[in-house]
Amino acid sequence: MNIENSKKKGGREIYFSNNEGIFVLTGLTGRISKAMELKLKMAIVSETVQKFLCDFILKNNLTSGDLLPSERELAKLLEVSRSSVREALQSLSEKEIIEKKIGKGVYVKKSLHLNDKAFSSTFEVSVNIDNSLDLLELRKVIEAEIAYLAAKRIKPNEINILEQSLVDLEVCIKMGSSIIVPDLVFHRTLARSTNNQVIIDMYNNISEFFKKVRIEMATYDDPKTALYYHQQILKAVKKGDSDRSSKLMKEHIEDVKSHYIKMVEEYKSVQNPYT
Repeated sequence: MNIENSKKKGGREIYFSNNEGIFVLTGLTGRISKAMELKLKMAIVSETVQKFLCDFILKNNLTSGDLLPSERELAKLLEVSRSSVREALQSLSEKEIIEKKIGKGVYVKKSLHLNDKAFSSTFEVSVNIDNSLDLLELRKVIEAEIAYLAAKRIKPNEINILEQSLVDLEVCIKMGSSIIVPDLVFHRTLARSTNNQVIIDMYNNISEFFKKVRIEMATYDDPKTALYYHQQILKAVKKGDSDRSSKLMKEHIEDVKSHYIKMVEEYKSVQNPYT
């Protein structure tokens, strides 16, 4: 492997090429093998799924013996591979947070609190705060332009997909389930509707990292506000109002960022109550 430099973070090796970790992991530099790239991606996704499950237990006040979503359900809910979910479940089982019962499912083994060692170690390994905030900043820049171009170039079939994603998002809200999948469909469809292959390819390459941030903060989402922004963005796009589409997208990502910061501050306030 031609890796220019690396460092340890949270007990695992993070690789950089000219300090551009995103480009190394998405394979745009071609500096690491496909096998290593896949291994790094799987490790990151697995750690993020662990964070989601710990948040899920906390937010729903689950206690010992409560049933968790199955491996298949989690993979579908978070739009990740079952192997990544399996790896996450194994790690949480080793930490004695969950218990896997063959033929029965996955159960909570013990209740969690924000100041638990098991939770804090999972949070610190899975969450790179600065990197996630940088990704949200990148999202605002890229997706504001995507929304601008979408208003000029979107096709009727793409509008249909966006409208269906809003229906699916409303269903998720009513059921109290994660909005990750309809949210991803909405933003990916907007990217495709630019009809700019470079933008589409770039978005596809980095969307996995955007998705990582979405999973990190999934239980801190404000689904109704997300639905509002998606509805307003779609209205502006359908009217061909590029400026308003772009403005609304910037506001939407800023709102997402505010919830991410709230999540981090909540965690830090418990870990460092006197700071």
